[in-house]
Amino acid sequence: MYGSSGLLSFELKQKGLEKITKFMDSLKVFKIGVSRGSFESLAWSPFYGTNGDQLQQEHLSQDLIRLAAGLEDTDVLLEDLDRGLNQFV
Repeated sequence: MYGSSGLLSFELKQKGLEKITKFMDSLKVFKIGVSRGSFESLAWSPFYGTNGDQLQQEHLSQDLIRLAAGLEDTDVLLEDLDRGLNQFV
């Protein structure tokens, strides 16, 4: 795919800090952090350092998970996401 962004956001069906932490901690390829233009794959959630007032002002859910796909192989990234999501099956 060309001309597309590697950035996406989603929410887990199971809500809350415990569930988000479980998902984020299971990721081995995606690192926790934010960046603009990094070559690494990154995952971030507003639970990490954003207060409720700021979330409300920006119309963001505290259950949001943001992923930025880096230069790693697509299959490696999908396996990493499967590992995290399969914990909730």
